[in-house]
Amino acid sequence: MPSHQRGFKIVWSLIILVFSAQFAFAGETKTADNADKKKTKKIKFAYPNRPDELEDQVLDLFDAKCAFAGCHAGTTAPQGLDLTEEFFKANLINVKSEDWPRYMRVKPGDANNSYLMGKIRGSASIKGERMPKGSQPLSAQEIGLVERWINSLAQDVKVDMPVREYVQAFPGLTLANLQTAETFEKGAFMYRIAHRFNSPTNVGFDQLFGLDGGASMMTQLAFPFSDKFLISGARSKINATFEVGAKWRLFRQKSDGSTPFSAALYAGVDWATLKGIADPDNPAQNLKRTAGDRFALFAQLPVTRQFGRKLSAAFVPGVLLNGNVNVSGEDPLVTMGVGAKYSFNEKYGLFAEIVPIVSGDATALTVGGTYLKDGKQTFSDTFAAGVEIKSGGHVFHILVSNSGGNTTNQYMSGGNFDILDGDFRLGFSIYRILNYPFGF
Repeated sequence: MPSHQRGFKIVWSLIILVFSAQFAFAGETKTADNADKKKTKKIKFAYPNRPDELEDQVLDLFDAKCAFAGCHAGTTAPQGLDLTEEFFKANLINVKSEDWPRYMRVKPGDANNSYLMGKIRGSASIKGERMPKGSQPLSAQEIGLVERWINSLAQDVKVDMPVREYVQAFPGLTLANLQTAETFEKGAFMYRIAHRFNSPTNVGFDQLFGLDGGASMMTQLAFPFSDKFLISGARSKINATFEVGAKWRLFRQKSDGSTPFSAALYAGVDWATLKGIADPDNPAQNLKRTAGDRFALFAQLPVTRQFGRKLSAAFVPGVLLNGNVNVSGEDPLVTMGVGAKYSFNEKYGLFAEIVPIVSGDATALTVGGTYLKDGKQTFSDTFAAGVEIKSGGHVFHILVSNSGGNTTNQYMSGGNFDILDGDFRLGFSIYRILNYPFGF
């Protein structure tokens, strides 16, 4: 059996980083009393001396056209532009447009110089598409309503950003591979595409650092049935594997510190459907497509926490059963995944993760096989690191990894490159939360 190189140096570095950050940011936790006061505080209108019916009408318009899951609602809203009742004024009034920073999204008392008006009118000077994106433009009456509301605002109005009740440690359902404790709101769905290039970067410029060597791709869809529960389906090129999983969020980290971390349960099955896989008990014959050896069962318990505003960490223990389609009766594979992300700002961040195998490595099936080191065939714990970019409702991960796997079974089973020797492959993932084209 091949030996197994565990990346404990990297694991201990991540653990030390996380605990150091916990002490560094300990003073930033808000008290429950202060948070409760802010949470129960009545929402004030920006211009209290005017009748509030006009602002109510604008809020109703946003609710109908923009402020729903998959669009301008929640922490995943494009450019952070949450237009729900609690946040729409703080995200619009006297806030510089990210498209044209010389313009305010809403300049109080001056609709003609408010970027929001250009976006809903479809002016030639805007960047991107006319809003609402993918829907019918607002009617002249609706545009006039927004215009009157902006012109009614006092020029010196100030709106403070409310404190969110919950903390979101990570913007996506996963890091490079590891599950986070995040879900998303009912009423939208998620699409993800993930690539892992087959060749290592050290093949050089002639093969464009591995990009010419082909890639293993996975596509995935996820559908929430509530804000706490979702089901996902994916398909990977490797062994024509289908993955069906379910995530149940157990609890969420709160900004007042009363719940210090988030946790979820993710469980499912990977089904290797490729023809021509030999029966491990009878190598002269191939496994039937519905044979039990083709189904790998897994469960993970992601626990995440955000420390301050910059650093987030994840601890993800997991177990994999029947993970090697080439072996019957293999040992359960147990992993203890660790990940972390450092955010420079709302858009850019760096992340890293490692998935150490603590038992069951003797019968693990590593994507790409093993490599020779010190005269022995071996493999490494899966490691990945990269850059995270949030833009326009998308989350991009550009990364390097020693594993070519994308599904849970594949990345839990280790990597065929030794990252400590500088061997790794390029990869990327793209997430997008979308609203349904019909009511749901």
